[in-house]
Amino acid sequence: MNPVAEMEEDFSVRRARLIAQIAQQRGELAAAYQNLERPIHYAEYGMRGFGFLRQNPWIFMAVPAVVSIAGTLLGSRKGKGKTATAVAAPVQQQKQKPLRKWAGYAWELFQLYRRVRPYFL
Repeated sequence: MNPVAEMEEDFSVRRARLIAQIAQQRGELAAAYQNLERPIHYAEYGMRGFGFLRQNPWIFMAVPAVVSIAGTLLGSRKGKGKTATAVAAPVQQQKQKPLRKWAGYAWELFQLYRRVRPYFL
């Protein structure tokens, strides 16, 4: 075999391998940059939130009032529909009640978030 042809083949194989390594390192670098960017975004969102609370101190009075009113309304609504059969519910349904209760709270909180979200953007 011709030694020049072997050297050219070695160089082409080595060049292809180096190109693949460089492409892989570029991908890793891009992923690392995105991971570095994430905490910065969280810090910016936190600063915006604190700025909003600082400009609107009435929220510290309104939130406990809203929670209290919501608790009162939910408590009065649940007290109206109880019957003797509802009190004697099976154990399986009693285990599901806390899950349903918290799911309902989560859904109401999500609805409140959807209504209030435009004011924060």
